[in-house]
Amino acid sequence: MIRRAIFYLNRNKPSVLDTVRRCAVLCRERGIEPCFFREDEEALRACLPELTDGCALYDAPIPGEIDVIFVFGGDGTMLRALDLYVDCGIPLLGINLGRLGFLLETETEELPAALDMLCRGQYEIERRMMLCVEARCGGQEILAYATNEVSISRGLSQRMIALDVSVGHALVDHYIADGVVLASPTGSTAYSLSAGGPIVSPDVPCFVLNPICPHALQSRPIVLSSAERVTLAINMKEMREGIQLSVDGQAICEMQNREQITVSRSRHDGLLIRFPKERNFFSLLKDKLSQWSL
Repeated sequence: MIRRAIFYLNRNKPSVLDTVRRCAVLCRERGIEPCFFREDEEALRACLPELTDGCALYDAPIPGEIDVIFVFGGDGTMLRALDLYVDCGIPLLGINLGRLGFLLETETEELPAALDMLCRGQYEIERRMMLCVEARCGGQEILAYATNEVSISRGLSQRMIALDVSVGHALVDHYIADGVVLASPTGSTAYSLSAGGPIVSPDVPCFVLNPICPHALQSRPIVLSSAERVTLAINMKEMREGIQLSVDGQAICEMQNREQITVSRSRHDGLLIRFPKERNFFSLLKDKLSQWSL
């Protein structure tokens, strides 16, 4: 039973506050209590004071108190919500305020029907494999989750970088390239696809190891078992500044020579609410590729 939902907002979307207001009213009509993140309190009190009066505010979703996270935005907003809160074990429902909404489930005009199905339990939970990233960069310990991919790239430098990639204790290759992408099945249709990698169905448990513009002709994308631990290590003869570690497109830190990251399958899966409808991964993929060809 859905009793309490927390709203995760992309406040840069022009229609977000109108959609939040409408969704909060619809939730209350159905006995669902809308809650908000404390970081949004000031903006909501300024624009929608009637919503925040008496509403619960949270720094982060608390399992057992929050039953679902409503994500208002586009695919980038969903990626951030998944990366931040996957370890809470709370399912996410995406309300699309962007274009295609590859990871999002419902449109603004579909909200009444979507909330009715949510209350009746007419939905499924789709599990998406996540990546767990462990690193030490510049003396800083890093632990992060990725929905799409982890990448190490040359950043603003115009010269290639050198990396050693290992699976377990076995060296896969010494890459001289613009960088390397390690993608999840979900991320196989994102940066990795643009770099020439294969499309992988989201229910296949694997990693896609993909060099970016490699110098050697034999360097090609490799599909790895998600049971492996993958290590990406900087191995330069002459170190240059600006080598960038990114997680789901967000810059995390600059890496130095001999520093490395380890990527494994997260023990937490992303949980996405899906309603009965004809739309599926392959129809969405066709729409996405069609948009890219415009």
